[in-house]
Amino acid sequence: MIGHVCTYGAVAVDTSRDYRILIAEDALHRLESRVKSWGLPYPLNRGVAESLLSRARSLLMSIKYSYLPLNYLLSSPQLKELAGTARELSKYLLPPPNFRVEGTSSKLAVAEIKYSLLALIGLKARLALGEENLPEYGVDVVGVEVVTVSRHSSADRLWVLKVGTEKFSLTVVTNIPNVKKGEVRAVAILPPKNLYGVISEAMIVSDPIPTEFKGRRPPSDLLHLKELRTVVESIVKGR
Repeated sequence: MIGHVCTYGAVAVDTSRDYRILIAEDALHRLESRVKSWGLPYPLNRGVAESLLSRARSLLMSIKYSYLPLNYLLSSPQLKELAGTARELSKYLLPPPNFRVEGTSSKLAVAEIKYSLLALIGLKARLALGEENLPEYGVDVVGVEVVTVSRHSSADRLWVLKVGTEKFSLTVVTNIPNVKKGEVRAVAILPPKNLYGVISEAMIVSDPIPTEFKGRRPPSDLLHLKELRTVVESIVKGR
């Protein structure tokens, strides 16, 4: 459990059912499974990785079953340490600098590792979105610029998009036919999928939005919440 914190006058919340924490737990499970099976074309210090994963699980379970009011949870050292542990894990799980990952299965594995680490690192920011336990708060959503649009080479009704900001880029495979280069759209960063040989790292969850939201989380009233909530629910129920 998290510390001995005075919560007089504050309302405890059911952290064990919070979508943000459940999505982080799913991400941690994905990392544990990847380390167990590995098979990537670069070496892994399994002992160190398993030790860090064990620490991350202990921290996350402490957070999950803390039942603390949000303001106390946000200031807990466990949240900060969890992010630090995930950053340390990245040194062992991600490819070495300048290493070129080849093959769809390896690319999917690395994409899943990146997604999972970011889901753990970003847990505090998602918890800071508010006290309501909303499915859309479970994943990172960000405004991105559409850089390129091309038809999928193996699926006529799918398009491959390169999207991003000045700080990062993503590949998105979508069935939305009217996405145009230069638009800013909101994407939800989700567990990556292999869609006919292309790794999709996110899903479009808005119509075109004002450019001011590039690199930021747009307000919920600009998002396609029904679709987003369905996807988040499916991730949680799949655990």
